[in-house]
Amino acid sequence: MTSALRPFLLMACLCSALTQGAGAAQCVVPGSWLEPGRGTAEPAALLARMSRRSVLLLGETHDVAAHHAWQLETLRALLALRPDMVIGLEMLPRSAQPVLDDWVRGDISERQLFERSDWKRAWGTPPELYAGIFRFAREHRVPLRALNIDRKVVREVSHRGLAAVPPASREGVGDPAGAHAGYRAWLQQVWNDHMRSAGTAGDGAFARFLDGQLLWDRAMAEALAGAVRASPGVLVVGLMGSGHVMHGYGVAHQLRDLGLTDVGSLLPWDAEDDCRDLVAGVADGVFGILPSGSAQP
Repeated sequence: MTSALRPFLLMACLCSALTQGAGAAQCVVPGSWLEPGRGTAEPAALLARMSRRSVLLLGETHDVAAHHAWQLETLRALLALRPDMVIGLEMLPRSAQPVLDDWVRGDISERQLFERSDWKRAWGTPPELYAGIFRFAREHRVPLRALNIDRKVVREVSHRGLAAVPPASREGVGDPAGAHAGYRAWLQQVWNDHMRSAGTAGDGAFARFLDGQLLWDRAMAEALAGAVRASPGVLVVGLMGSGHVMHGYGVAHQLRDLGLTDVGSLLPWDAEDDCRDLVAGVADGVFGILPSGSAQP
C-alpha cells in the first residue's frame, strides 16, 4: 500500500468502527429522538433548541442512504424554525465553491453540479445519496458552503507531518488545536485495530495520521466559523462523517479553539450500533434510523 492511500483507508476504517455494534439490543427506538444521558427527547423541543445554536453538526455514515434521508428531514424541520440557514458540506473542497453558488442560483443542471465539482474524485460515493439535499438547498435558496480542502493536502500532512507542511501549502488552514485525549485514544485504537495488521505502523506513522485528521477537522471548523462571521444570525449546519462529530472531539473542538462555543450536534443511530457508545456527551441528540431508510425528526 502506498503512503498516499493510508489516510483514506483509515477514514473508511473510522466509518466502519462507528457501526460495529455489540449485539441486537435496540437502544434507540427507530423513528424517535433520544438525548444521551437523559432519555427520550420530545422532537419539537430538541430541534427548537438546536435551531438556536450558531453551528449545528449533523453526522452521517457516508454510504448509508437512510442517514442522508434523516439529514434532509432534519434540515426541513430546522429551516421551518430558522429560515436563515447555511449548509456546509464536508464532501467538497473549497475549490468547488463557485459551482455550489451556481447550483443554488439555478444556473446549472444537476449533472453539471456533479461534473464541475469533480464529485467523483473529490468524494466518490454515489451522488444520488446527496441529491435530495442539494435539491432542497436549491429549492429554498439555502447557501451551500464547501468545507473541505483538497485531499492531496491531507495526504501530504499524513505522510510528512503537520510541521513539515506550512500553512501556505495547506490552502491557508491554520494550526489545529491539539487533540482531545479521548479523541487521541479512540483514533489510536482504530489505528491499532486496522493499520498494524496492514503493515503500515512505522515510526511516527500514527502521529502523522493524527496530524492529518486534526487538519481535516480544522479546515471544516474554519470554514464553518467563516460562514458564521460572514452572515451573523444565520444557523450554519455542517454535514460530515460522524467521527468528526462524536463527543465534540473533532470539529467542535476546533470551533471552540476559534472562539465559537455555541455548537450543537445530532447523530443518526442505527439498530446495530453499540449501545455502550450511547453515553452522555456523545451528541446533543440521536435519532433512531428506521429499517426502511425513511426518517422523521
